[in-house]
Amino acid sequence: MQDVIENGFGITGEVGYLLANVEKINPQNLLCLVQPRDKLQMVRIFLSAGHGAGDPGASAGGTTESAQLMKMRDAAVKEMRSRGLDILWVPDTLDLKQTIHWINDNSRRGDVALEIHADALSNTKVRGASIYYIDSNTQRRTDAELVLQALLKAVPELPSRGAKPDTATGVGRLGFCRQIDIPSMLLELGFLTNPEDRALMQNKRQDFARGIADGLQIWSQKEAIRKGMAPPPIRYPVISVKLNDQLYTNQGILVNGNAAIPVVFLKSLKIDEKIVENVPKTTYRDVVYIPAIELQKFNIAVAWDNSIRSVVLRSKP
Repeated sequence: MQDVIENGFGITGEVGYLLANVEKINPQNLLCLVQPRDKLQMVRIFLSAGHGAGDPGASAGGTTESAQLMKMRDAAVKEMRSRGLDILWVPDTLDLKQTIHWINDNSRRGDVALEIHADALSNTKVRGASIYYIDSNTQRRTDAELVLQALLKAVPELPSRGAKPDTATGVGRLGFCRQIDIPSMLLELGFLTNPEDRALMQNKRQDFARGIADGLQIWSQKEAIRKGMAPPPIRYPVISVKLNDQLYTNQGILVNGNAAIPVVFLKSLKIDEKIVENVPKTTYRDVVYIPAIELQKFNIAVAWDNSIRSVVLRSKP
């Protein structure tokens, strides 16, 4: 659920970028930072779990919004670190006003910020994810749609409630969207008060983490290009490949949440590389990968085994 601040802090919006080039790191918060490889160029991502400073937020099903958000934040940070993204997470001891100050003090031109929340209503049948951006900002709306779609792709069981301006909230405006110097948005992961959404948040946390990471990676890359800065480095998560019951550890990768395998495996599947010439491929660390899902066109069964984090391929008789 969202909070609102009535009073602004300093210069916000695009003009605020001019004042955000110098880091002002509070030593007591250094443990919350993952330092960039190149402080002058590398863009960074700020991630905040809503309802800090002891505020539990909404309660339902024996848990609280704050508890679920911190677990989700931790999973998303771990996922983004595995990709080499420069992620800074907001200390849990800060309330909304302090969070805004902290981000404004530590951010610089090219960075982006996202705060995650869980919705709540007395009507427990209402469910779905949504994202809020500052009203009347077309670019922010486009970016918000990208971030939301990345989450929905990673968690297809989650309904979409769309990308909305912050004026569509019950409070009429969101401090996190309006009073932070860098581009910022607020993501509602689902309804804690809905049993199905709550179960997804508790049991598919890693899927949510991948979706959040995918969306933030895409958004920060686009923002970096717009600002003429170095985009975040591309580092794809490693997965295993199980091919006709033979497990090949750490041989595949995830590209935007989709399993991809080295093209050299095509020979084992009796697929001629020439017939997949027009299939989109990814080159990563001098290895060429092909989306596993594309192999279904060639009579190959494709599945995912989450217990061993592996894409499972089997030749059909």
